[in-house]
Amino acid sequence: MRAVLIGEKCVDEVLVALMAPLFESFQVLTGAQESIPLIYMDPPDIILIDASILQNRGAKVVQEFRSNTIFGHLPIVALIGRDELESESWQDTTIDDYIVTDESELVMRSRLEFIAKRAVRDLDTNPLTRLPGNESIIRYIQTMIDQGSEIAVAWVDIDNFKPFNDCYGFSRGDEVLMATARIITNAVKEISQDNTLVGHIGGDDFVFICPKKCIRTLCEEIISRFDMVIRNFYNEEDLELGGIRSSSRDGSFRMFSVMTISIAVVLNEGGRYSHYGQASQDATDIKKYIKGLDGSNYMIDRRGIKR
Repeated sequence: MRAVLIGEKCVDEVLVALMAPLFESFQVLTGAQESIPLIYMDPPDIILIDASILQNRGAKVVQEFRSNTIFGHLPIVALIGRDELESESWQDTTIDDYIVTDESELVMRSRLEFIAKRAVRDLDTNPLTRLPGNESIIRYIQTMIDQGSEIAVAWVDIDNFKPFNDCYGFSRGDEVLMATARIITNAVKEISQDNTLVGHIGGDDFVFICPKKCIRTLCEEIISRFDMVIRNFYNEEDLELGGIRSSSRDGSFRMFSVMTISIAVVLNEGGRYSHYGQASQDATDIKKYIKGLDGSNYMIDRRGIKR
């Protein structure tokens, strides 16, 4: 973990000696405004701000980072002495957390590790569904592969979502995405508790991971629930027509049926995969095929699996 400490011109040497061993890389920058361009050139994993900065112009410094679209996610942690806890000079600033520098090294290290992990997790969480995002999904699948776990990885895609979104608007589309996230999450939770993850890659693409013995039941349950719920998002007139009329990718107008769901499944049996990308490519091939079928479908890839 790489850290930058921002302090006044004379940073407490005792504080520096205390904090430096806690990080792989530790840099001290003095002067708030002078430090900001340096951080932008080589962003750390975490920003530490000494109480001396917060007492003088803390809100302005913190806001400078928070307003930046690229670096606004970096966790900002205040270093506060026990005697400064009740000071009002830093309590209104939008910091993520604080550490009392009078604590033991073990306590401070543990708190910093928790703060850093939380920042990574929050950054990779889908803002709409609050499900883990692509980086978390990849890490989890790769970990399962490395451990030799016999899991099923399922890529879920909503068919005809874009024309629905164009016709009914983003708000209704977001409702469909949140409903789909709940359907998948609840089904996975009810059927399997071990070695499971539900993630939201983005848009109308989801992923869920479960033990291979559960995959067929899960796919059938998710499809059943989705097909039952999805009709509630359409107007009666469109349901009577069997779908909506909207523009296709080539600009022409045509009918799009009520949304369905396609689930492409790969199995990590017998150490079939060594890398996440291999599983993803196999699933992409399957998804291309089943998305061309009518209705909601799932397919489990058993190519190359010894029976």
